[in-house]
Amino acid sequence: MTDIDELLSIIENPTRRRILEYLTREPSYPLQLSKELGVSQQAVMKNLALMEQTGMLMSYPEESSMGPTRTVYVPNRQFTLMIDLHDNMFTARLISSGGKDEKETDISDTEKAVEQLKELDSRIAELDRERAALMDERNSVMNGINQAIRSVEDPERRKELYRQLDEMIDNNTEED
Repeated sequence: MTDIDELLSIIENPTRRRILEYLTREPSYPLQLSKELGVSQQAVMKNLALMEQTGMLMSYPEESSMGPTRTVYVPNRQFTLMIDLHDNMFTARLISSGGKDEKETDISDTEKAVEQLKELDSRIAELDRERAALMDERNSVMNGINQAIRSVEDPERRKELYRQLDEMIDNNTEED
């Protein structure tokens, strides 16, 4: 799944978001999801099928000690979706986190593991604040550029200047 529109259509549904949230904690099968989330099994099955079809989830058979083999679902992708909407900017980016090269973390010392999570969350929050400050600065610069372009009286010339600006920005982000 690489299409942002497809991803947004999947996660706009609250039931699908709840299913995804649950499945990020542990693999599950439809009946268990239905009971845990208080959603009909039919609705769970429909949403699981859609998310599996788009590649967001994958399933595998699992033997059950209490009955027939059941189908278990797990997330199949790791990504970050970033949407920026400012006075002078709109971007939507899907950033893939690569594969499932997860490091095993020793959680025998729960306090240590929780402390590590707090530290990581703190670092992520700091990066978010830094990013927000950079976006504010970028927005100010773009505001000045847009004011200069808007002051050009010829509409065709303004259109050409906006095209050139977009091209320069696109070229700059492709180099990163």
